[in-house]
Amino acid sequence: MLDSNITKRNKDQNQNQLCVSNGSFHNKQYPFLTEFSELIADVSTKDLKNNLLTDSQKMLAESLWMSNKSKKELYPDFKPEKNKLREFYEQSLISDHKRQWDECRKSANIIEDYILE
Repeated sequence: MLDSNITKRNKDQNQNQLCVSNGSFHNKQYPFLTEFSELIADVSTKDLKNNLLTDSQKMLAESLWMSNKSKKELYPDFKPEKNKLREFYEQSLISDHKRQWDECRKSANIIEDYILE
């Protein structure tokens, strides 16, 4: 039965907006991030390194991997989340994917603001 209190009813109806199963709502910040991650996970390490990564992305991933490796040697208790170089390659591509979406939004907002004036 519907509650006669309109504000409570509106509040109850709005509860579905942030539910966990609403993936389309949660993935608006970085669209296709899940698909992109799955795609690069299926690519061989050789293709990932030689064909998909730019030189700067490779250097970033390799330097982060080396620093992680050095820290692990210095501090035996250190347990990094990522151990393999491939994981750093993937993370480099994912961060670049996010950066590109951020830049796209900024330029879209500039155009949108320009049209509104």
